[in-house]
Amino acid sequence: MPEMNHSKKLSRWSLEDAREVGHILVVRCGLCNTTRRYLPDDILKIRKNTTISRLRFICLECNKRDYMDVAVYVPSRSEIGKLPVRRLAGIKEVKVPVWRDETL
Repeated sequence: MPEMNHSKKLSRWSLEDAREVGHILVVRCGLCNTTRRYLPDDILKIRKNTTISRLRFICLECNKRDYMDVAVYVPSRSEIGKLPVRRLAGIKEVKVPVWRDETL
């Protein structure tokens, strides 16, 4: 697989670019040291194409977003089939009531 040009910063590297070359997004929480890996294609299903530096995640363990770090990773041939990756299983729609005040 092609290597990411290291001179190209993540501020210009988009989800679409990462998907095209087969990169994996590595999201790590610096507070609780939890690491999750996502496919850019799954992220593109729930968000529009944006640069990787603009992606914001909330840690599922400690519920904080301040310590999250997003990076791209190129899996080697030996890791394919062995690397745990979080996949999008479905999208749930949440209904929230909207209220307004009226006078009778």
